[in-house]
Parts: sequence; structure tokens; C-alpha cells
Amino acid sequence: MGRVILLDYLVRVGDGRVVESSSGKGPIEYLHGANQILPALERVLEGMMEGDQAAFSIAAEEAYGSRREDNVISLPRALFPADVKLERGLCLYARAAGGQSYPITVREVKADMVVVDLNHPLAGERLFFEVNIRGVRPAGEQEVFLGKAAAAEVV
Repeated sequence: MGRVILLDYLVRVGDGRVVESSSGKGPIEYLHGANQILPALERVLEGMMEGDQAAFSIAAEEAYGSRREDNVISLPRALFPADVKLERGLCLYARAAGGQSYPITVREVKADMVVVDLNHPLAGERLFFEVNIRGVRPAGEQEVFLGKAAAAEVV
């Protein structure tokens, strides 16, 4: 830890579909070594410098894991907010007891039950990255203390 990386990125899955990109949003800024991004991605970016570009892939097991069919479960409809229109494919975020949130995807809506997929939407997918390192700077003391890059305006 100790470097802040400014990164443009594009992520595709095996069929070529773009699933995430910094295009139109501007680069992300993260504190390298603070577990803010996928560990496998962080390992690939280790040692890269401003101006470096790379294209690589990360196996599903090192990204969001393999799909597990035992992560498809039925939950009582009463657990969901009444004002949410539940329909197949809807991605919601549930909050665990520890405060972290995780995605759940609606698979089927029944009268009193909702079948949901607790797998991450990208579970089972090899991820193909294209990255461009826009900047690298030493992390400030407060950034290291907080474990995240300070919000900075990108020009």
C-alpha cells in the first residue's frame, strides 16, 4: 500500500459484451493494496506506471467465483419492499448483518415466494480487461490511514 492509481478500464465477458467501463464516467482512483478492487486485478496492476496500457483476462475463480446452483433460493415475498415491482432479471442489493451489500437477482416471482439468485451477476465468467494507467502518485497519510484514495477531481 502507498500508491494511488488513476485507471481507465473496460471489462468484457467471453461473448464480447461490455459489462463495465470507466468510459463516460472518468477513471477510477484507488489505493493500491487496500482491497478496493479484485485481488487478481490488483496483482496484474502491480508495478504498472503512468501511461502503461494492458489487456488481460482473469479466470472466474479469481474474479467473482464459479456459479453455484445452491445459491438459487426461494424467499418469502414479504421480505421484499411492497413498493418494488419484482420481475425476472431485476437486480437488487441486500444488506448483510455486517453492513456489506451484495447483489441478488430475481429469477421468478410467485404469489407468495420469490426465487432469487445469490450468485454475483458475473459469477462463472472469465473477465477480459483493457486498462490504461492515467496516473500514479504516492498516497497521503490520511489515505493510508483510511484505506482508500481521497476523492479527487479528474480533469
